[in-house]
Amino acid sequence: MQRRNFIKQICKASLVCAASASIATLQSCSDSNDSDSGANPTLPITEISIDLNDSIYTPLKTVGRSVVTGSLNFDSSGLLLFRESNEKLRAYSRRCPHAGTSINAFVNGAATCPNHGAKFNTDGSSVSGGPTNAPLNQYSVDINGSIATIYK
Repeated sequence: MQRRNFIKQICKASLVCAASASIATLQSCSDSNDSDSGANPTLPITEISIDLNDSIYTPLKTVGRSVVTGSLNFDSSGLLLFRESNEKLRAYSRRCPHAGTSINAFVNGAATCPNHGAKFNTDGSSVSGGPTNAPLNQYSVDINGSIATIYK
């Protein structure tokens, strides 16, 4: 057998093996909403409660202060929280609407995307002149004593 034909046959055999392994892998994956799987589907989390007495959130007891969280089941980008008044707490997704990067906390009334410098006001709107005009995704918040409940 010539070397060229040998290499050609080996490549074809490798491709067939890789393709069948890929198909088997894809077929073994299942959608969590598939009723035939027998497993209980995971329900999306539509609310989260935080205790403002927890040390990470105590800055939010002061009007004008801001806190960011890491990734949560509620929002995989984390939350950007801002205490607007004694009665009102604002909650946003940290996901930048332009680049998807996690936005930093508010400093002097603006939150900044570390990836490209987009700035956002405390009402979630983008600062004019930045690379995006889209606002931050905002969530509803209810405060009951020291417990803040955030809703999608």
